[in-house]
Amino acid sequence: MITADDARLDRSSRPEKKPRRRWIAHAIIWPVLALLIIGGGFAAWSLYNDAMSVRDDLEEASSAVSEFQDAATARQLDQLQPIADRLEASAEAAVVPTAQPLWRMGELVPVVGENLRAVRVIAEGVDEVSTEIVSPAVGLVADFGLRRDPATGGFDLTPLREASDIAATADRVIVDLEERVQSIDTDATIGPVSQAVGQFDEMLGSASEAIPPINGALAGIGAMVGVDGPKNVVLAFLNNAEAAALGGGPAAQSLLSVDSGNVQMVQQVSSTDFPVGAPLDVAMDDGARQLYDSIFLDNMNAATSRPDFPTAAQVITAHWQRTLGVTPDVVVSIDPIALSRLLQVTGPVTLPDGEQLTSDNVVTKLLNEAYFRYPEGGAENDAYFASAATAVFDRMMSLDYDIWAMADAVVDAANRGTLMMWSADPATQTLFDGTRLQGTLPAGNEGTTALGVYFRDRSSSKIDYYLHTEANVTTNACTPDAPTYTVEVRLRFDVPDDVELPDYIDSNLYDFYRTEVFLYGPVGGTTTAVEVPEPGLETVTGPSVTDLGRPAEKFTVDLENGQSALVRATFAGTPDSGPTEVRITPMINATTVTLAEATCG
Repeated sequence: MITADDARLDRSSRPEKKPRRRWIAHAIIWPVLALLIIGGGFAAWSLYNDAMSVRDDLEEASSAVSEFQDAATARQLDQLQPIADRLEASAEAAVVPTAQPLWRMGELVPVVGENLRAVRVIAEGVDEVSTEIVSPAVGLVADFGLRRDPATGGFDLTPLREASDIAATADRVIVDLEERVQSIDTDATIGPVSQAVGQFDEMLGSASEAIPPINGALAGIGAMVGVDGPKNVVLAFLNNAEAAALGGGPAAQSLLSVDSGNVQMVQQVSSTDFPVGAPLDVAMDDGARQLYDSIFLDNMNAATSRPDFPTAAQVITAHWQRTLGVTPDVVVSIDPIALSRLLQVTGPVTLPDGEQLTSDNVVTKLLNEAYFRYPEGGAENDAYFASAATAVFDRMMSLDYDIWAMADAVVDAANRGTLMMWSADPATQTLFDGTRLQGTLPAGNEGTTALGVYFRDRSSSKIDYYLHTEANVTTNACTPDAPTYTVEVRLRFDVPDDVELPDYIDSNLYDFYRTEVFLYGPVGGTTTAVEVPEPGLETVTGPSVTDLGRPAEKFTVDLENGQSALVRATFAGTPDSGPTEVRITPMINATTVTLAEATCG
C-alpha cells in the first residue's frame, strides 16, 4: 500500500515541473489584460456598461421579489402575475450580458474576475428562481383550490400533484444555488458586490427554511386524500382534559378509507374498544420504558405519553392491527384546541340534535360540558364524540370555506403541536422532516436548543380542564462552551368551589390528583441538578434517564385542589447551541412560558 508520505517522497525525487494549470491561466489572462488595457479600452468600456446594466436589472428584480412576497403573503392573487412578469423580464435581461464571451473572459482577470463571477452567479440564480419556481407557481396559485372531480365525486388531485412537482423543483434549485453562492470568495469582491451576495444568500436561506413545511403540508394533504392510491388513515382525537405529552389520550378515533381523491369515514372507535393490560410487541428504548411504565404499551389511551409522534403512531398502529385486523398507512392526531382554530375558518358545525360547535365553545363542550351531560361516560359519551367527529368531518369535506385561510389554520395548529401526522411510507415521512407536523423534538441543538416540558395525568380522570401550569427557563451562556438550562415548572389545580365534579371528571384512583411531569434537556446534554422546592401534597423524583438523545427527568406530583407544586431540573448543554426554545404539552389552559438569560459577571 502506498501511503500519503510515500507519495510525497516519490514526488520529491522527481524533477520539478512547472504548474501547468497556472501557466494556462496566465496564457489566457494576459491577452485579456492586453484587450482591456492596450486595446484602447473599448472592451473595458463595453464590460463596464454591461455591468451597470446588470446592476440595474438585478435591482429591479430584487424589488419585484419583495413585492411578490408581500402580495403572496396578503393573498393578493391578482397582483402576482404582473409582478412575476416584471421579475422574469428583469432577470432575463440581467443574465444575458453575463453569458457573453467578454464577460466570461473578464472573470479570469485578477481582482476584477471574482466580482464578475459573483454577479453572474446572482443573475443566473435570480433567473432560475424566476423561470423554474415563480412563474410555474403563479400559474398554479392564481387558480389553486381543492375541487370535486365531476367524474369520480372525489377531490381533483391535478392541482395537488402540480404543486408537489413545483415544490420539489424549488427544493432542488435552492439547494443548488446555495452551493454556488457559497463558492463565491467574498474576501475578493468589493463592498457592494459582497453585500449583494449576502442579500441573495439570505433570500435563499429564507426560501430554504420555507420549503420543508410546504413539502410537508403537500405530502400530508396527499396522504389524507390518497394521492398515491388506497390508504387506511386513522384520525385520532386527543383529549387534553386527560393530559399526555402530545396533548391527551387518543380516546376517540376514526378510520378513513382514501383512494385517488375519494375519502370515506368507515369506522369509529374509542379507546375502550382496545384491551388493556396485554403489552404490544413494539420496539422501545429502555429510557422510554422506564419513564412511561408498562401502561405505555398496554393501554391505547397512553399511546401519546412520549413526546414523539412517530412512536405514538406505531403504538396506535399496533393496537389496530392486533384488535381490529387493520393496518393504518397514515395516522393523524388532532385535538379540540386545533378544532377551535379550524372552526374559525369553517364557521359553526351543527350536530344532529341542533347543537352547534363553534370556535369559542368547542373546547369547553368536548372537554368539560360533555362529562357533566353524561356523568357516567360509557356508550352515551362515546356516541356524542362520534357525532361531533362526523359533523366536523362532513364540514371539512364540504370545501365550502376559504381554502387559503384553512391552510393558514392548519399551519398554526401544527406549529402549536395540536395537529400531527405520520406515514408508514418512508418517502412521505421524510417530507415531514424538520416540520412541527412530524411531532418530534429537533435532532440537534444548532438551529435552536429545544427543551421539553410535558405532562401526563395518572388519576384516570378528566381533571386537567382545571390544571394551570407555568414554565420558567433560565439560560446561562456566560461560558459559551458549557451553557446550562434551568427549567422550573409550577402546577396548580383550581376547581371552583361551587362546582361539584362528576366521578368521570374527578380522580378515579385517589383522593387527590396525580400528574407526572417530564423535563427534557438539550440533545447530548446531561442533568446537573434535580430539585423540588415546593412538593405540594407529595412529589417523587425519578427515574433520571436518557430518552430521544436527551437527558430526561420525571417528577410524580400529587396535589389537592388549590395546592401548588414547583419542580426544577438543571441541564448542561453543548457548545455552539442555538437560541433556547421550549416545546410543551398543548394544555387547555395554555402553559405560561417565561424565558430568561442569566446575568454574567
